Parts: sequence; C-alpha cells; structure tokens
Amino acid sequence: MAPDGTQTASASRTPGRAAALARRKQIALAMLAVAALVFLVGTWLEMRHPHWGFELLVAMAEAAMIGGLADWFAVVALFRHPLGQRWIPHTAIIPAKKEALGAALADFICEHFLEKEEVLRKVREFDPGGRVAAALSRPENAEKVGGFVVNLAPHLLELLDSERLHRLLHNLARDALRQVDVSALAGQVLETLTHERRHQALLDSVLRDLGSVLADPATRDMVADRITPQLWSVLRLARLDEPLARRLAAQVVSGVGELVLDMGEDPQHELRLRFDDYVQDFVERLRTDPSLRLKGEQLRDRVIDDPALPGYIRGVWGDLMSWLRADLEHPGSVTRRKASDAALAVGARLAADRELQAWINQWLFDAVEPMVERYRGSIRGFIVERISRWDTSELVEQLELSVGSDLQYIRYNGTAIGALIGGLLYGMVQAIGWLATAA
Repeated sequence: MAPDGTQTASASRTPGRAAALARRKQIALAMLAVAALVFLVGTWLEMRHPHWGFELLVAMAEAAMIGGLADWFAVVALFRHPLGQRWIPHTAIIPAKKEALGAALADFICEHFLEKEEVLRKVREFDPGGRVAAALSRPENAEKVGGFVVNLAPHLLELLDSERLHRLLHNLARDALRQVDVSALAGQVLETLTHERRHQALLDSVLRDLGSVLADPATRDMVADRITPQLWSVLRLARLDEPLARRLAAQVVSGVGELVLDMGEDPQHELRLRFDDYVQDFVERLRTDPSLRLKGEQLRDRVIDDPALPGYIRGVWGDLMSWLRADLEHPGSVTRRKASDAALAVGARLAADRELQAWINQWLFDAVEPMVERYRGSIRGFIVERISRWDTSELVEQLELSVGSDLQYIRYNGTAIGALIGGLLYGMVQAIGWLATAA
C-alpha cells in the first residue's frame, strides 16, 4: 500500500501476495490488540479484585505487548523507518544498504552458482549429446522439429523477401564489389590453381577427351567440311581443285587430333611446357599490368551497373520464395517432411555413435569452460548495476511482497512467546518471594 492507502502498481501486479501480506499483518495487529485489551482489563480487575490470577494475566499481556511491539519494530525497520521517524538509527536497512545488498547478491550468485567447477559439473551431468540423441531419435520429436521449421519459416521468409533488406544487401554488395581488384583476385586464383602444376591433371583430361573427339571419323568429316571452303578459296588461286582441298582439310584435322593426343599423353610436351610458361606470365601480368587491371575494373563496373542483373536475381529469388510459401502452406509440406527426416536421421546416428556424443559433450565443455571465467565478472557487474538502477521504493515493495508474509510470523511468535516468558517471569518472581517469606 502507498502512504495514502492506495495500492501501488507493483502490488497490483501481484494481488495474491499483496493480499496474503495484508491478511497476515492484520492477524499480527489483532494479536497485539488482544494483548493490550487483556492488559487493560486485567489491570482494572486486579485493582478492583486483587488476585494472583489477574496479576499473572497482566504480566503475560504486558510481556506479549513488549514482544509484539519489538518484533513489529524489527520487521518494519528492515524496509522503512518505523512511524516515519528517520532519527532512529539502523532503520530502513534495505533502502540504506541497497548498493551493498546488490554487491553481496552478485557475489553470492557468482561464487556459488557460476563457480567454474560447479558449472562444468552440471554440463557433464546434463550429457547434451546423449539427450539430443534420445530426443531426436523419437519420431514424435522429429515431427515437432518439422513443425517448428514450418512455423518459423514464414517469419524468416518475410524477412528475407523484404524490399528494404534487398535494397540494403544490394547496396552493400555493390559497395563491396567496387572495392575488389578483379585483376589481382584473378591472378591469385590462377596462381592457386596452377601451383605445382595442379592444372595439368585437368588439362590431361581435356586433351584426352578432345583427342578422342577429333579421332572420331564423323567428327573429322564434319570439321573437314567446315574448313574445306576456306581452304579451297586459297588453293583455287593456284588452280587446284576442290577435292584436293578436302583431302588437305582432312589431313589437317587428322594432324591436329594426333597433336592433341600426343599432348595429352606426354606431360613434358613442348606445347604444354609453353602453355605453363604462358599461364605464369599471364598471372604475373594480372598482378602488374595496369591495362589488364583497367580492363578488369571496367568489366566489374559493367556487371555491377547492369540494370538487368538485379531484376534477374530478384526474379529468381521471388520464384524460390513463392515455391517455399506454397510448400509451407501445403498439408504434405516437403520442407516439413525433409526437416523431420533429417532430425530423425541425426538422432539415430547420434544414438548409435557414443564417440560422436562424447565429442559433442567435449566440444560444449571446451566452449563453456573459458566462457564461465570470461563472463562471470560481467554478470556480477550487470546484477550490481541493475539493482543500483532499480527504484528504491519498488525494490523495497517487491522484497516485502516476497518475504514480508513470512516475516509476520516473527511478530506472531514475539507476541505469543512474550506472553509465555511474561508468565514464566511472574512465576519466578512469586517463587522468589515465597522463598524469601519462608526464610
């Protein structure tokens, strides 16, 4: 309750705890009121009709009031100044010690809950590899994975198909591509591909296939037919007939085919070595020749600035998104089935491979171990900073709502035990008086 008797926002969010606290406060107050009433009535009766029974009742009621009031003071002093009296020392302990309490709470959590060995022990006990295997190997869980993918996919597709995202990625890609040195990049790629003559294996395959094609009679005839007219256009100047030009064309094709086969069979063929020299020279030119660099930049810019390219990419992407949306809405979704099958296959594989489970556990263990030490200090700082920023009145109210109901039992006990102690002390005083009289 606020000072004006209205319920605060925090209390309104926890009506059950607020009601329980108010009810127990009323019980403690009622016990104190009963003790005061018994004290007044007992005192009046004792004065009118002196009797040891009334004296005992008054002594018990007096002690009950003292105990109840003392414990009321102690409980209230935790959260605020009793009766608003700020001059009383060591009251409103929680508001006054908020920063120290935050640091103590942070230290307690970090030392007892985030202690490295304790965290690592729980990771070992958890056995994540085995738990994942057991979960995914059940068909119903695999179906849940498929359902999760289907439920999540529309939100992901909405993000991926966003016009704003496309525009952002397009601009980022253009800016990044304009920084690329195409000539130098091509040189690096070619150098990697040709290092230690790696390209020769590919060249062997190409030359053998090309030689086989040229060795085929039908291919030879086709090629000869294509070059015969050009060859005869030269030979007829020497008054040679066309059949001779055709025979010469066939010989040329045959010779080229044999040359290609020889190159494919001989890694040290003169032309192959010359090809290696040409490649190395071209790689060096890509690195150093300004004209090649300029041509690479011009080609890059033409591709980047081509207005048809973004439209083509967007069209392909749109078709893919449309297909995915249609599939996700279909009862027999391929995406759902594939995700479920994949989850089931992973679960079965994991369940059958204890070494793989152990590897997953060790990987997680190795990942968690340095993180505990790295972030424990940050977590402590976060707790301290969060408590320091917390509004003091709200913090006090939340703590009172959390533990205040239990603290009212202190008031109950103080009143009841005070009455018992008062009765005991009265009995002791009477016993001492009786012994003194008897002596």
